Amino acid sequence: MKTHRDRLNGGKKAGGLVKKSMPGSPLISIITVVHNAGDALVRTIDEVRKQTYPHKEHIIIDGGSTDGTLEILENDSDIDYWLSEVDQGIYDAMDKGIEAADGSWLYFLGVDDVFNSRDTLESIYGGRFMLEDTDLVLGNVYTQRGLFKGRFGRALYFKNTVHHQGVFYRSHVFDRFRYCRPLKSGHARRWYGISGDYRLNLMLFLQGASCIYVDKTIARCQGGISMQGQLRGYMEEIHIRHEQMGFCKAIFFDLFTLLRYLYKKIS
Repeated sequence: MKTHRDRLNGGKKAGGLVKKSMPGSPLISIITVVHNAGDALVRTIDEVRKQTYPHKEHIIIDGGSTDGTLEILENDSDIDYWLSEVDQGIYDAMDKGIEAADGSWLYFLGVDDVFNSRDTLESIYGGRFMLEDTDLVLGNVYTQRGLFKGRFGRALYFKNTVHHQGVFYRSHVFDRFRYCRPLKSGHARRWYGISGDYRLNLMLFLQGASCIYVDKTIARCQGGISMQGQLRGYMEEIHIRHEQMGFCKAIFFDLFTLLRYLYKKIS
């Protein structure tokens, strides 16, 4: 008997059909995390399929849903890969998606989000841009607050300026990184609930990762995780900064984080 605690997987990849990159046409792994959002997932699956760029795979990680999501996954034979089991939160699920990905580039598409146009992937990976020595491709995202223009630079000292749905990561970025893994051996594992993507982006900036900014809108986002005035998110941001920069360098920027939190609370 199946329960929501069982580890279940399926899709073409589980059946032995593994896609690979081709010369001049890299495979893009699109990772979607879902939990009890079956209706939205159906739209997301359709959204990925409508992309005109052919060399893509869709990996869906379900956190043990009980709303019919599992049935959607089991009954769709065109999904590249899916996994359903209880997880420790969104970043734990993203790590599982990374493990399952075979693409040269990874992209995280939220279950409530859509690509800005059907040719979004084609416009970036169809040969227009030289991406051989690039670690990140950064663009813009429409949010409920308006246009979010991605920035990869010193602004990351202050806060996360890279929207998770506005960036493509080269797969080698994750050779030594997982959202829920300590950056250094011997350090305790820390579970981030809100700011795990800031941890990755700040690390890449401090390591001198190469980034190409394309002034294009990649996605339209309806929701997703954000601080939303929650003290936890701001404290995670501070902890991440201290983890990577050290106390003496981080404390100055921590003051701006606390001021942002206080402004959010009173506005």
